[in-house]
Amino acid sequence: MAPWVVDVVMMFFVCFLSLSHTDQAKTDWELTRKENSRFEQQLINLKKSAIESIHEDEDIYECIDFYKQPGFNHPFWKNTTIQMKRKLYIDAMKTKTSLSSNIGLKNGGCPYGTVPIMRVDEDDLARASKINSKIYQPNIDDEEPGHHYAILRTKPDPTRMIDGIQAFFSNFLPEGIDGSQYSSFRMTLSNGLDSLKAGFTVNPLLFRDNKIRLFTHVVMDGKTQCFNQQCPGYIQLSSQIPLGWPLHNISIAGGEQYATKLRLIKDYISTRPSSTELVWKLLFDEGSVIIGFWPTTIFGQLSEFGNQADWGGEVYSPLDQPSPAMGTGIRPRWKKWDPNYSAHSRLVAIAYGNSQSQSEFINPNDAEVYESDPKSYSILDIGYVENENIGRVIIYDGPGGLKSA
Repeated sequence: MAPWVVDVVMMFFVCFLSLSHTDQAKTDWELTRKENSRFEQQLINLKKSAIESIHEDEDIYECIDFYKQPGFNHPFWKNTTIQMKRKLYIDAMKTKTSLSSNIGLKNGGCPYGTVPIMRVDEDDLARASKINSKIYQPNIDDEEPGHHYAILRTKPDPTRMIDGIQAFFSNFLPEGIDGSQYSSFRMTLSNGLDSLKAGFTVNPLLFRDNKIRLFTHVVMDGKTQCFNQQCPGYIQLSSQIPLGWPLHNISIAGGEQYATKLRLIKDYISTRPSSTELVWKLLFDEGSVIIGFWPTTIFGQLSEFGNQADWGGEVYSPLDQPSPAMGTGIRPRWKKWDPNYSAHSRLVAIAYGNSQSQSEFINPNDAEVYESDPKSYSILDIGYVENENIGRVIIYDGPGGLKSA
């Protein structure tokens, strides 16, 4: 199969709904200790209220009544009318569709009226808190020791207003990731100390295995972060694609190739004639399946637009351990690069203004490559290819082996 053949298309879609009740952006993300404890307990006890449990390999997904999922207990939703929740429910039930082979949960996912949430226990939350103890700052130049990047990033401009970013990510599986290490392909939209990240990662500490999985990561004010469904206020809509879902179609170096598209975009959607709310929405398969969303009031500076974006590879390792491989672990070389052998992204693009279609995404001309550790991880900016299925191409890969201590 050609390296540019697409196996699955995903969109990470940000829906901007005009705020009728305030003139200024505010942050409602911070929970009291009691509220956070209650939220964590609800996650742990999901199996008690599950309508059905779906077992796939070592994963268990609880099918929860749409209205009873933990996210609705966040303070943001307490004043939400039943009519608004009903509209969200109707939209959610419309998202069920026929998916390609090896995409989504088996047998069509959860029953009608329910949504899947990955089962977690106290140990899962404890391990996630270890990750959360190290805030990943959106400013790449200020990364903590142990973090390594090979990315394409927009040049600093505090006046820039980014409404969307997108890219295809090759489905390579990084190998040899152990303990608290991780290796990710992702894209990030940020503004100040707020950031929103979506991509695919091998993260044994977060998921207890070495599969490559869909993940989201949110940083708020540089103080608080969360992953996937463990973000308070997150509402799951899709009955077929949960956060944490593992890719099954994996690219083989020199062999069969697959790629996955992610898109992050801002949009205006009215929930009802007299009142609207601001949410971040995650969509799958060019918008036909809505996975879920977060209230965007969890952010301050990123509540309306981003001013910095980046795409590429990111790895982490404790200071006393060699850093893990990125992508295939094969360092790309100029004049010898081959997308069949290296992790890569194509159709890397950015959107300004109210972008509603792919045609409004453009090549990010004001972008530059950044390698935090050129001896171990490389990124090649191949440039823009005049082909509607290729566009801007970047290659990022490397064997790792660095020790920060």
